[in-house]
Amino acid sequence: MGYGVFLIFALLVGSLGGWVSQSKIMGNVLKQVLRPTPPEVTFKGDTITLLILGCDEDIDEHTKKVTKHQARSDMMLVCKLDFKNKMVTGVSIPRDTRCEMPGYKPVKINAFHAIAKKGHEAELTQQAVEFLLPGIKIDKVVTLDFDHFQDLVNIVGGVPMTVEKNLNWDDYAAKLHIHIKKGYQLMDGVTAMGFVRYRHADSDFMRQKRQKQFMLAFKQQAMKDWTKLPQIVNEGEKVLGGALSSDEIASLALFARSVPPQNIQWGQVPVTDGPGNDLTLDEDKLPSVLAQYRLTDLAPSASNKHSNN
Repeated sequence: MGYGVFLIFALLVGSLGGWVSQSKIMGNVLKQVLRPTPPEVTFKGDTITLLILGCDEDIDEHTKKVTKHQARSDMMLVCKLDFKNKMVTGVSIPRDTRCEMPGYKPVKINAFHAIAKKGHEAELTQQAVEFLLPGIKIDKVVTLDFDHFQDLVNIVGGVPMTVEKNLNWDDYAAKLHIHIKKGYQLMDGVTAMGFVRYRHADSDFMRQKRQKQFMLAFKQQAMKDWTKLPQIVNEGEKVLGGALSSDEIASLALFARSVPPQNIQWGQVPVTDGPGNDLTLDEDKLPSVLAQYRLTDLAPSASNKHSNN
């Protein structure tokens, strides 16, 4: 979901060059169109690597009140934007992947966001991901806001989608309940959230396919009413959790427009069954996967992983 939502927003903003905006971000987009600032100048380099997180909430079983907003990371993606070669590549990290970072007891990778001190959630999660994936250096962490994602969908009046099969899943721990019927429908924010987050009873490939379908349908729906575009863009900034400045968003938006579809490549880190319901990182296959998706030039071997610990 992270990549889908991020690219939705980037594509939307990037298509608004001729729109005289009421918002700071839109003004920066217009400025970028008239006097383009190359993304390598904005980000001071030819590439940038993002860690994109989507987090659930801890909810008290009795009071139903949120006790910790954005607790465990429900999804994690490492995304590399290559400005010089006009490529977007990356890998997803299954949330149940076991991580044994020194100084912490072995836990699933998604737990670090929850156990971090308040205000340091992104920092600790970044440390855990960089430990898990040797050779990766994260430049920025983007924590997506699911509430604002739902608001964004509702702003455009819902998104028409044709669902290929019934999607049913209840995650009582995360208070996530997905019940979407097969067939054509106009998805509101809640339904859309379930559609892009559903990951059970089929593969990650199918979830990525749904996310791409939704991304394209959302863009088409958003472009139907130009009067809503300033509101859409402002809400889109909130979806990204304020991790990127308006100049950075504008620069990424125009970059996204220049990336051909064949240069968008996405995969998943290799894992095997681990203890309990944990997944174990396949360290033998990891270097080739990271290199395949251009996240490293030559990933270190598994034998060197803990050489400095």
